[in-house]
Amino acid sequence: MLRSLITILVLLLPQAALGAPGQSLPPGERPVQVVAGFYLLDLSSVAERDETFDADIYLKFQWRDPRQAFVGSESRMFLQESAAEQIGKMWWPQIEFVNTGQPEITNRRLEIYPDGTVDYDIGLTSRFRAHMDLRRFPFDRQGLDVRIQSFAWTAEQLEFVPDETGMDFSPESTFEGLLVTGVSGAAHQSEHAGWGRTFSEFVARIEVERRWTFFVWTVFVPVTLIFLVFCTVFLVPSTDFAARIDLSLTALLACIATQFAMSFNLPHVSYLTVIDEVFLAAYCSIALGVATSTGQAAWLKHEPERSERIDRRVGLGLPLLYFALLGISILS
Repeated sequence: MLRSLITILVLLLPQAALGAPGQSLPPGERPVQVVAGFYLLDLSSVAERDETFDADIYLKFQWRDPRQAFVGSESRMFLQESAAEQIGKMWWPQIEFVNTGQPEITNRRLEIYPDGTVDYDIGLTSRFRAHMDLRRFPFDRQGLDVRIQSFAWTAEQLEFVPDETGMDFSPESTFEGLLVTGVSGAAHQSEHAGWGRTFSEFVARIEVERRWTFFVWTVFVPVTLIFLVFCTVFLVPSTDFAARIDLSLTALLACIATQFAMSFNLPHVSYLTVIDEVFLAAYCSIALGVATSTGQAAWLKHEPERSERIDRRVGLGLPLLYFALLGISILS
């Protein structure tokens, strides 16, 4: 009797030993398709200087694991800590957020259906890194990405599939300076250079456009008024060169101060934004006006009539040049 029992245990031991590791391997045919959904609950802040954004999001992942199938008609649901405990006992995609450090998971929900279909929902809040193209700032539109990969399973073992019906956002999920216009999802393969491994990556993109009226009233209008005040130098007689220079320097310093205040909101990029081009147009126009006044003082001291004609032409032409440059910057 004892010998028979030992024989049965020996026969069953390999099967039991294979059971636990089998749970750690992807189920069924490879690659396992993991359907991913994304819901934006709140876009709380966007920092252009750091190129980061803070968001509260919900993520849903669904896959099928025949090893989790059971007899019955009702699904099994696990919440919060019990969901984390249960997911640790079974195969799951081992998701990792590529463009954030330590996401704070606020909610978990795990539901297993009788046919082995698994739904894993998580809610989290985090600060994500973003690559922003600010050339059109403040008339720009940005795509803020949440990038997700599997830490353990390569593209040959796991493939993310966006859930087209599971992409949405809350109508109130708008940061004060930006308007959320849509949410989309895409999947592609990402190769880790030097490792020789390729992973499937799910990218949830938050489409936003900037509310530009704030910058019109705080930057465009003040700079334009400063420049128009500078143009009054051509009402001052060309013989009063000191007064012209004082007014020019005052206008120039006012523009520099305004741009300096704006610089705290933007990253140190190597290209010009629309706002930079507006300041550049003002600087060039002021410099041209100063050069004209200097030339009049140097060569037209004894030709007041000719100097007055130049004042009228430059006094009209400089604003036209400035507004032309302004229009080109905004519309191009």
